[in-house]
Amino acid sequence: MVLSRRSVMKAAALGAACSAIRPLTSFAADAIPNDDKQFHGLRVGICSYSLRSFPVADVLQDAKRLGVRYLSLKEVHLPLTSTPDQRKELRQQAEALGVSITSCGVIYLKDAEADMRQAFDYVRDLGASIAVVGVTRDQLPTLDKVIRSYDLKAAIHNHGPNDKRFPSPLEVYDATKGLDRKIGVCMDIGHTFRMHEDLVSDLKKTSDRLYSMHFKDLESDHVDAKGVPVGTGVMPIVPVLRELVRSGYSGEVQLEYEIEPKDPLPGMAESLGFMRGALQSVS
Repeated sequence: MVLSRRSVMKAAALGAACSAIRPLTSFAADAIPNDDKQFHGLRVGICSYSLRSFPVADVLQDAKRLGVRYLSLKEVHLPLTSTPDQRKELRQQAEALGVSITSCGVIYLKDAEADMRQAFDYVRDLGASIAVVGVTRDQLPTLDKVIRSYDLKAAIHNHGPNDKRFPSPLEVYDATKGLDRKIGVCMDIGHTFRMHEDLVSDLKKTSDRLYSMHFKDLESDHVDAKGVPVGTGVMPIVPVLRELVRSGYSGEVQLEYEIEPKDPLPGMAESLGFMRGALQSVS
């Protein structure tokens, strides 16, 4: 039997997945491998939305078990209406496990300064540096005004063909020209692929305002395509990873595993295993 390069990499990913989920014991903060080595310098983590069926304590432990130290927190795990003390407590719980909450979202902003400030206070209190947001074009002037008061980035998320706000990251990028440099792009590569866009080209075009990525794989480029473990679908995962390394991308790369909500951990481990394996081949 002749093995293709892709099939070999899939096999490597499956092997990595078998050892990627760590036991619940040995949760010392220094037990997570150095991210510079395992992901070739990329800041790879997970979106807590991938584990939306589980309490936040399990999310933190699962991040640890998966061997990642970066987390993008979704409101389902801590409401925007939480108190500063509750946010501080969660931040301390994460840090005790060696996990950093680097972003929050997607947060759908309202066109009111007070509501935006509440959202950005939430992100700041959790120790994150990026608010992944959903906004309309009409809200951009307010966002531009409010973000200047914060030492945070606001990364606008694109949602593909059915998104009436910003279907493509290129549209986000064009809309942010002339706004504060802290306003940029969160590229969802799955939704972008559904737009039939060249992912590597989009990365290059948005690079100076690309602050966050939601990483996934799909079975096809159809609008209703289902998600699959990274490396088992049709998306150009390896070229995307290579471009991120080549360009010296310093933003976050958050695995968003939206399928199998009741049992996502095996698929997440397989996805991260493929990403580790693919990046080992990058010179």
